[in-house]
Amino acid sequence: MASINMPFKRKYFKKTPVHIVENHDEVLPFIYRCLGSKHLPFEGNTFIHLDSHPDMLIPKTMSADIVWNKDELFGDISIENWIMPAVYAGHFKRLIWIKPPWSKQIPDGITTFFIGKHKESGTIR
Repeated sequence: MASINMPFKRKYFKKTPVHIVENHDEVLPFIYRCLGSKHLPFEGNTFIHLDSHPDMLIPKTMSADIVWNKDELFGDISIENWIMPAVYAGHFKRLIWIKPPWSKQIPDGITTFFIGKHKESGTIR
């Protein structure tokens, strides 16, 4: 058990694992395993997303507290909305979306998102 004064002790894989999934949201359990096993810091990571869609929607009825229950979270996310719950949990600090020129959902450039828990509904917004 690490004390507050001890720095994060990251582990390293001998070989970089590669996971091929059909639906993009299926990668989140692998990321969470790396967080839990300390192969990634628990918070503040930069996430690089290569896709023609941003996958950055937020489920309208998702309770913000669900991000702390991985089994429930994995059951509630889908292909278009799996990134922002991990952002809300603090696991990702920066998102870099590498997209083809025909993708126009979010304009090219730097966009700042403010994400938090809605005071009245308790959902992520």
